[in-house]
Amino acid sequence: MIGRYKPYIVFVAFVAVGLTAIFLVSEGYYPVLLVEGEFISVRRFSKDYRAASLYYENFLRTYGGETNEEKLEPKEIQLSVLEQLVEDVLVRQEMERRVGRDADALIANKIEKFKSDENLGEAVTALYGFSLADFEREVLIPQAEREVLMGRLFLDGEKIEVWLEGAKKSASVMTFSSAFHWKDGKMEEAK
Repeated sequence: MIGRYKPYIVFVAFVAVGLTAIFLVSEGYYPVLLVEGEFISVRRFSKDYRAASLYYENFLRTYGGETNEEKLEPKEIQLSVLEQLVEDVLVRQEMERRVGRDADALIANKIEKFKSDENLGEAVTALYGFSLADFEREVLIPQAEREVLMGRLFLDGEKIEVWLEGAKKSASVMTFSSAFHWKDGKMEEAK
């Protein structure tokens, strides 16, 4: 009985796989970077890029006439966001390696003080365009991980700047964009 419907079942399976692939691509669930075996999605990059751009626009609106620096181009902001995403992965992996099982508790302890601020949600939305949950995931947690790692490095007589420079130079980073590439520990615009 199934043999008679086998071509229809195969057809429906191909259509389902195709529709799933279209959905995943349209929502940005495909990689822009592979950092030390960890994928970073276009969706995450886009969200962080929009937040950085909004923050920069707000900065220019507030302090635009008081700064002597040239205005950043969108490509420069994209490069900065990509490099920050790479750093976040490297810091998290090293922090987890050095701290072990205590990592989650230390991170939760660091971000707990911000959760009690009643005005944080409004400020985050105005400055970054993030929800409070997105802000915690994209800003607070990576910053807390950096602070924990900084403390561990300090105890070992190291500085995070020196460690990070070495980690970025030796990192395995693959870009899935023809507009950018990773070279010598820096994200660069492809030429």
